[in-house]
Amino acid sequence: MVRWVMVLGFTLVGVIPSFAQPQTLEAGVFGGMSLYLGDLQQVRFDVDEAHPAYGGFLKYRPSRRFALKGQYYQGHISGSDANYTGLEIRKRNLSFRSSLLELGLQMEFSLAHFGEFDSFKAAPYFFAGLALFYFNPQTKWDGHWVSLQPLGTEGQGLPEYPDRKPYSLIQTSIPLGVGFQLAIAQFTYIGFEAGFRLTFTDYLDDISQTYPDLDLLASHNPMAAILSFRSPEYTGNQLPPPVGESRGNPNNNDYYFFGGMTLSTVIQKWYTVKKPPKRRFRAQF
Repeated sequence: MVRWVMVLGFTLVGVIPSFAQPQTLEAGVFGGMSLYLGDLQQVRFDVDEAHPAYGGFLKYRPSRRFALKGQYYQGHISGSDANYTGLEIRKRNLSFRSSLLELGLQMEFSLAHFGEFDSFKAAPYFFAGLALFYFNPQTKWDGHWVSLQPLGTEGQGLPEYPDRKPYSLIQTSIPLGVGFQLAIAQFTYIGFEAGFRLTFTDYLDDISQTYPDLDLLASHNPMAAILSFRSPEYTGNQLPPPVGESRGNPNNNDYYFFGGMTLSTVIQKWYTVKKPPKRRFRAQF
């Protein structure tokens, strides 16, 4: 009797895992860098404008290939015409910085089985999702940082420019990227990820369209006119107002980027036992 119980026990140990679906919940942290691509950054990766970024996340793995991640990332972005050698770009003399706060949800798809009891201890993955983010472009004037969105430096909110509405500081983005994850202990993982955020705004840097009528702008807010057209500060000469000339490129929205390292650990695990497929038996006579 004891022998049959032992045989049955070992059989169940061998059979149940084949029908068990492992699921885990991880908690983790992120550390890396953030940067942006727009009218004030002409190259894709400018190390002069890279800033430290950090955050945290929860990751639910319903299977060995898929994961659903909720995250909060925080960083900074910036750009300046002073970084470039072209006279026309430098003469524009615009610059900005902005904080960047992101709350996102994304789906990860692993290219190999990854997780507890898997033979693969490392696997690449790609991800896509949806995020809300907050930004607030500022520029330095007379030794102080000035928020640009309330000024309407391109005539936003003026009745003379009905097509230029004030932009919101809370926007949506679509994270897209790739990563690599590695198990360093039974329930602990490190990873590396890089992801661009496609946005639906061209105003991360407060630059998009043409110069407005600076006299009109100054009549509503003198500071808006000063920070809209800053070439005289660079040239040292009083230049004629460039009304209608290009200030930015409205045909391309701005992007931002988070990339770095993750460290996570499993805080909850459970198994869903899947029923084996039904077998049909045919009576034989």
